[in-house]
Amino acid sequence: MVAIIGTALHWSDILVLLLYFLLILGFGVWSSCKNRGSVGGYFLAGRSMHFIPVGASLFASNIGSGHFIGLAGSGASSGIAVAGYEIGAVHWLMVLGWLFVPIYMKAEVFTMPQYIKMRYGGERIRVYLTCLALMLSIFTKISVDLYSGAIFLQQALNWNLYASVIALILLAAFFTVGGGLTAVIWTDFIQTVIMVISAFILMIISFVKVGGMQQIRNLFPYAVAYTTLHNTTKCGVSNEYYFSLIRPFDADLPWFGLFFGNGVASIWYWCCDQVIVQRTLAAKNLTHARAGCLVAGILKFLPLFLMVFPGMIARILFPDEIGCADPDVCYQVCHSRNGCSDIAYPLLVLRLMPNAIRGLTLACMIAALMSSLTSIFNSSSTIFTIDIWQRFRRNAHDWELMIVGRVFVMILVGISILWIPIVRAAQGARLFDYISAVSSFLAPPVTACYLLGVLWKRINEEGAFWGLISGLFIGIIRFIWEYSYSAMPCQLEHLDKRPSVVRFNSLYFSLLLFIISSIVTIVVSLLTKPIPEKYISGLTIFDLDNPEKAIEIPTRPGCMHKANTYYDEEQPYSFVNSSSYDINQPPTETERKALHFFETSDSTGIVFYLKTAFAWICGLEKPDELDTQSICSDGHPHDNTSNRRSTTSIRDEHVSSWHKECSYAAIIMLALCAFVWAFFTDYRIRLN
Repeated sequence: MVAIIGTALHWSDILVLLLYFLLILGFGVWSSCKNRGSVGGYFLAGRSMHFIPVGASLFASNIGSGHFIGLAGSGASSGIAVAGYEIGAVHWLMVLGWLFVPIYMKAEVFTMPQYIKMRYGGERIRVYLTCLALMLSIFTKISVDLYSGAIFLQQALNWNLYASVIALILLAAFFTVGGGLTAVIWTDFIQTVIMVISAFILMIISFVKVGGMQQIRNLFPYAVAYTTLHNTTKCGVSNEYYFSLIRPFDADLPWFGLFFGNGVASIWYWCCDQVIVQRTLAAKNLTHARAGCLVAGILKFLPLFLMVFPGMIARILFPDEIGCADPDVCYQVCHSRNGCSDIAYPLLVLRLMPNAIRGLTLACMIAALMSSLTSIFNSSSTIFTIDIWQRFRRNAHDWELMIVGRVFVMILVGISILWIPIVRAAQGARLFDYISAVSSFLAPPVTACYLLGVLWKRINEEGAFWGLISGLFIGIIRFIWEYSYSAMPCQLEHLDKRPSVVRFNSLYFSLLLFIISSIVTIVVSLLTKPIPEKYISGLTIFDLDNPEKAIEIPTRPGCMHKANTYYDEEQPYSFVNSSSYDINQPPTETERKALHFFETSDSTGIVFYLKTAFAWICGLEKPDELDTQSICSDGHPHDNTSNRRSTTSIRDEHVSSWHKECSYAAIIMLALCAFVWAFFTDYRIRLN
């Protein structure tokens, strides 16, 4: 059995792994059985979640295997500055809870492109953002998690790399396909507990092994590989700002770029990305959503201690492997010529963790990978179903939407598997730098579109569209230019032929691209007709108390599908309101035949079991009951037995007393962030 699982594991590790899988599988099946046949439960969790699972799901959706590998690797490479991404995220979680979520809940949207459709009108921006979100999910989020998970599995299990990753993907897809968002959120909650406990155990063992935080500060600059001592370059030597979160403007992670440049991409990720925002929209009300952001903010302080510091400890303990700078030596250690810092966390697990606990830590990594993938799968299927499929099937019934959403998950799984070899070939030893760079190239125009839209009524569809297009054009040029060159190992930097514009720090580029996109958006909006008040009532932060519900902005006919802001001044023409159709419309003859496929009353033997299994995967054990519900193309599930949230209230009266307490807690949280930034600043040790 040990030979099958891998030579690095003890039998007790295997037992812990099996118990973990039984726990998660059992909970996933139980949770999925509670949400069968419900589009609301599959896509939206019925807006019934308490703040603790919401906050835990926010954290688990963000923290994947890429964070364990990337943060620990960056910590081993250059010190604690990479933790600035995590500490800075606390600020943007507060922006999510206090600026964006109230608007999303007031607008009663379930996907981010839905809000864009309501705020700006037309179809072109919504389609653009939907397609961009799906591409980013496939080629950056999923691929990064798969690659980082592959590194850990390769180091820990000695399995066939692709077979291991495929097994994890299929397991993650099972949870998403089986139970929907409610199952994903509750599974995320359990996995967050497992992640934090196992990472805490490894952190304690690591700190005890090295002698405490003061010893990290003292020993890290001397953690150099044996080969580094015999060369004349500075390759393999630690950064002099290794113990400082705030670094000068010309450093690898400058404080100005880290806060403002990364802040632009972070607003997109935390406040406008479907994977994250969907968790807060599953909360019972605004107060629970904000409290969930507070819980996630508290948890975001942990990566500095659970991942970054252990990465630095790994370099102190294993300098020849992790601190290697010679390309040939690095290739022998980790099959990468750019460095081996990304194996820091797996080495700690394999060499420091005791038996059984090692299996728990492996379960932690699997939990991190699965929680990220399940979140991405569920959110991507929601976007595809509501924002793309219903453009062609406006009167689609509940059963059809559930099948389409789950089939799309399977398509994502297939594309992800095919993308594994490309990810493995494309990435070097700077995984977290890659994540940050890609976000800096593509996210700033989207941030400008959303941020200006929620702050200023004067921004219209023409301005937002051309701001997005101009930003995309510049970002794509930088993206292609950047990755048309191969990254050189440190000792071969003299052969680096990249022009200076490509070497321009991606964090500064992110801020510059945001400014350009914002200027284009504002100028074009001011030169064109504003959107009439009745179309954007309650859709901006300064208009939340408006009791009027926004009217859908009509769309011009033609291939561009622009918003018709001149509709009131022109002769009326007929247009299709995509959010209006008969809720009780009976299924067509074709739809009846499709539903008949799932009926098992006339089937026996293997056909009966095949139909039952396929119906379970699609959530259609009782297909006749699905026609009593429907979900219209604006994304709102309708059920004759339940009432929707009031359009003029975004918090329940019996919890409104906690509203001020949440705001006070947010202020305390931001003050704590400032303390952490100040405490870990200017701890330099100059070496002679």
